[in-house]
Amino acid sequence: MTSSALKESTAPVFGQIETRLWLQLLSLHGELFASLNSMLSSEFGLSLAKFDVLAQLDRYKDGLALGQLSQNLKVSGGNVSGLVQRLLADDLISKEMSSEDRRSFIVRLTPKGEALFRKAADVHKKHLSERLESIPARELETALSMLRSLSSKLGSEGKKQGRRK
Repeated sequence: MTSSALKESTAPVFGQIETRLWLQLLSLHGELFASLNSMLSSEFGLSLAKFDVLAQLDRYKDGLALGQLSQNLKVSGGNVSGLVQRLLADDLISKEMSSEDRRSFIVRLTPKGEALFRKAADVHKKHLSERLESIPARELETALSMLRSLSSKLGSEGKKQGRRK
């Protein structure tokens, strides 16, 4: 095989590396999501989605408006409404009308929700540590740095495209 034929056969196909990256991210997400979801469900009766809502509310002690919660979780308002209803039924959160905007509702952790979240968060951290323990810390730091860089660049590009519309 000539060197030019070799270059042609190894040249990346348009979109190939991007597709490989996407598939690898999905695979990693799926693997970690499934194990975390299973563990949280069996030990605490929480889906990972419910855990994420509790984690957001734990960060905002004064509570969050439903719209802000939806934005923070990067899901639709409909998804948040369903999760909120289930967490209310479990007495893990409370919901009240906003004193500033009567069209808005604020949700916050109940003492029961806070206690459950503390326990679940500790197990969540431990589970991730165990799953990733075979990867050297330096490698994890490098991966985190690269992912942050990609997120930043994609976020900037998305803003540019939004202005062009």
